Amino acid sequence: MKKLSQSGFGWNALLFLGVNLLLFVILFVFACKKEDAFNESIPEGQQRVRIRLSDNPVSFDAVNVDILRVEVLVKPDSCRGGDDDDDGPGRGGCHYDNDHDDDGDRDCAVWDTLDIRPGIYNLLDLSNGADTLLASGFTVEGRIKKIRLTLGTQNSVVVDSISYPLSLWNNHNRVTINIRGEDIEEITPGDLQLWLDFDAGRSIVRVSNNRFVLKPYLRIWLPAQTASIKGKVIPEEAEAIVSAVADGDTLIAIPDHHDGHFKIRGLRGSIADVFINATANGYRDTTILAVPLQRGEDTNVGTIQLRN
Repeated sequence: MKKLSQSGFGWNALLFLGVNLLLFVILFVFACKKEDAFNESIPEGQQRVRIRLSDNPVSFDAVNVDILRVEVLVKPDSCRGGDDDDDGPGRGGCHYDNDHDDDGDRDCAVWDTLDIRPGIYNLLDLSNGADTLLASGFTVEGRIKKIRLTLGTQNSVVVDSISYPLSLWNNHNRVTINIRGEDIEEITPGDLQLWLDFDAGRSIVRVSNNRFVLKPYLRIWLPAQTASIKGKVIPEEAEAIVSAVADGDTLIAIPDHHDGHFKIRGLRGSIADVFINATANGYRDTTILAVPLQRGEDTNVGTIQLRN
């Protein structure tokens, strides 16, 4: 009986060891596949493109945008003919359409669809220095000329805890943004990244008290080519809105409700004027003039104490 017990114990030990070894092999293979996917090599003749989404916010509770598809127009390196500078409006220029665009037929440029997670994006989750990977994928190797977003109909804004439909301007469900060479960050050769800012403040038109229209305004920016301003506004009861005016453009931030921190990215030029607008409880506005900016760097304006 004693020998049988030892034999049983041996079989159990071997079985336990075998199961654990099998689990280890499965986990190892899975981990390797994940690592390979993350570091997936770029196929010959192609390039990897990533598009990150950020937001210039508004003082709503939420701005929900339904994004269905992201495409890029690429002019292959092998392509000849056509003018690289005839892209119409300059940086940040948008136009809207519902019909297929024929740019690919005119100068041999081609539209490639990137991989995205289609669905509803709350733009206010992408403020104060936050962004998200909107789209990524491989395209034919060449120059990126345009980005095109296709929007769905499930758009809305939330004001004072009430949700309102956000209808598309003239039912235009697609918006195209022109791209220039300096708008693209090359992480490594053939590995490209762009930042797309969806300016909610300029994109939402309030037609009446309960009717809102979405006319998307988007711009391209690069962290390395622009500056940032950060700081903290107290008290929370002031419900402040921070705006920075630089190089003729105005960007805003809504300080975090928990700690008052804010960050405004994508500023161009060498100086900015910062305006802190207190919207509640009798607190007074304040202004900080001529804040120095440096490309690729954050300028910290510290803690701003509003008084009433």
